[in-house]
Amino acid sequence: MHIEEKYNRKKIVIEIVGTIVGAFVMAIGISLFLLPNQLSSGGISGVATITYYLLNIPMGTMILVINIPLFLIAIYKIGKSFFLKSLIGTVSLSLFIDWLDQLEPLTKDRFLACIYGGIIIGLRNSYYLKS
Repeated sequence: MHIEEKYNRKKIVIEIVGTIVGAFVMAIGISLFLLPNQLSSGGISGVATITYYLLNIPMGTMILVINIPLFLIAIYKIGKSFFLKSLIGTVSLSLFIDWLDQLEPLTKDRFLACIYGGIIIGLRNSYYLKS
């Protein structure tokens, strides 16, 4: 095995682990702070939060359902590598949200939940902006 192949495999494993850890951190912010206090993050997660409260569909499940058309577009327009990374991140986030949603929220104070949830999600996002 060439050194380049070893480096590429190591890089791929690090990216996958980072994606899963990032999904877990984001799920903590959503499931333990925002969701139980009826606060919404933006984007697909925000739409999933609304359907969670209106239709009582688990948020993680709704995130997956909403992302299906986006995944189909990503395969053709952006490529398989991006699609696979996105799939790993979205499935991980969905599973973690549904799993952590069963735990007691860490605060019932909406203001504190907004601050803590925003900080946690922001920390996760700032990591991805650096890499």
